Amino acid sequence: MNSFFECVDFSKGSPFSIKDCIVYFDGSIYNKDHLLQKLNIDRKINDSNLILKLYNLYGVNIFKKIDGIFSLVIYDQKKDEIYLARDRAGVNPLYFYHYDNKLIFGTSLKEFYKIPSFSKKISKKGLALYLNYGYVVQPYTIFENTYKVKPGHFVTYNIKDRSWKQNEFWSLEACYESKKPDLLEEEVLESVEKILNNSIQKRLKTVKNFASSLSSGYDSSVVAALLTKNSGKKIDTFTIGFTQEEINEAKDAKKIANYLNTNYHEHYFSDQDALDIVPKLSEVYDEPFADYGATPTVLMSKLVRDNGFDTLFVGDGGDEVFATADDVIRFDKFLNRPSILKKSLYQLLNSIDPLKVPILKSYQNYPTKYYKFLQLLKAKKISQMVKTKPILFFDAEIKRLLKDEQIDTKTDEIDFPRYSESVDQVIGSYFKTSMVDAELVKSVQAARYSNLSIKEPLLDQQLVEYMTKVYGDLKIKDGQKKYILKHIAYKYIPKNLLDRPKSGFDIPFSIWLKGSLKELLYAHINQKRLKSDGLFDVKSVIEIRDAFYNGNESYKYKLWTLFLFQLWFHKVFLNLNDI
Repeated sequence: MNSFFECVDFSKGSPFSIKDCIVYFDGSIYNKDHLLQKLNIDRKINDSNLILKLYNLYGVNIFKKIDGIFSLVIYDQKKDEIYLARDRAGVNPLYFYHYDNKLIFGTSLKEFYKIPSFSKKISKKGLALYLNYGYVVQPYTIFENTYKVKPGHFVTYNIKDRSWKQNEFWSLEACYESKKPDLLEEEVLESVEKILNNSIQKRLKTVKNFASSLSSGYDSSVVAALLTKNSGKKIDTFTIGFTQEEINEAKDAKKIANYLNTNYHEHYFSDQDALDIVPKLSEVYDEPFADYGATPTVLMSKLVRDNGFDTLFVGDGGDEVFATADDVIRFDKFLNRPSILKKSLYQLLNSIDPLKVPILKSYQNYPTKYYKFLQLLKAKKISQMVKTKPILFFDAEIKRLLKDEQIDTKTDEIDFPRYSESVDQVIGSYFKTSMVDAELVKSVQAARYSNLSIKEPLLDQQLVEYMTKVYGDLKIKDGQKKYILKHIAYKYIPKNLLDRPKSGFDIPFSIWLKGSLKELLYAHINQKRLKSDGLFDVKSVIEIRDAFYNGNESYKYKLWTLFLFQLWFHKVFLNLNDI
């Protein structure tokens, strides 16, 4: 073992070395045949060997040459440098810890605990971001001196001076640096369908035993339809149902599965499932994670694995690539309001603290809405507005909860070039935030917990880049969101089976917090426990808990976020699931 770095859980694979280079690789290379042909070498070569040959030829430009999903580390002993790289969309996780001249890297943050030199200390910045959004925004993590490699980036670690820096090899923003070509609608529809089929085909080459998730929405339905077409066999589809009709998609998913003639599997989520899975979320996810759809996602992965499959195709990224953008018109109007009017209104409202006005403090979730409105008034670009929407706890609440006035929740700014339209900036901002840090984390880590591999054909590099060249009025045509994807979908599935309101892949967590999970919540959120933990202002947390149980439904999101953190914290630091 090297004295200056340690590697953990690199997807259970072994390092590969030739001469002065060592490679750690986790992922799939979709353009492997093309690269082999270009290098004129044996097709039997493994991925790590191919990477070394490409590195010897291209150096750090290798990352631009690979089409695929990957966590990749190259240790160049001649240069005394280590490179840690992550795929463009950020599907595969890659973490690193650097402190006291020690580097630890790996694909699972949980595995860092096994390394004696890793200091398992909560980062207040990471905790503040978690309270802000319900997940920790990259490049930060919940631990001090520990980071995520950002999507489309590689970290260069210099061994001589023990320093590191992040370098970008791909960005969504760069795709908007040139003017969009004038493309005919027919040309776009034909090209996108061709790219989608190619995306499915090259992923099928890397798998043997696969299934597909099916929620009855356009994204997963198109993936299932194209898998059926390109695999040449009857595929297996999996759906999670709910007894609450307002969120149940199983009936509609079954109709689509029957039309596509798939082997359809469904499971209705029960109170017992909640009791079984919610306490295990701290084992599934590397960090505290409060996405409401995580629980059924974990169950989905388990069912797929229990049925003998090792790969799951998902529809992640469809909203961000094909444009489900409810906020485009609203954000545009807000941004174009007179600056002096917005500035004056901001100054007036910012002088009032809703937390100090009793009737406002206790009314619904008014203080949070008040804060979000202030941020919209202050925003100078759409990406700042997008970051405001998912906020759970605002800064003043976080400072009070953490008893620290110096806490900040600032994250990297997102700047889109001149040739991006409003719709591009909205969906692009979601692509770089909630998709990477929540949607993909939810799917990928749930799958990994069940020893599944995830395939995400709607995040194909060629597809993402092509869609940035399409004008916004075709992405959302005459008010119809996802116009392009829907047009393709209707070629494979009747419109009447797809064209209906989507209920969302969620859980009725409010009902469970009041019922089957109430006892567990009180075991983790009570005065004695909170005081012993020493992380939060006890009074503030108890106020949130009691407000919810006294009938203020708007506090369910904040309470769920605190509850999931407590479960994670007590498991990681006290090795407790139940108290």
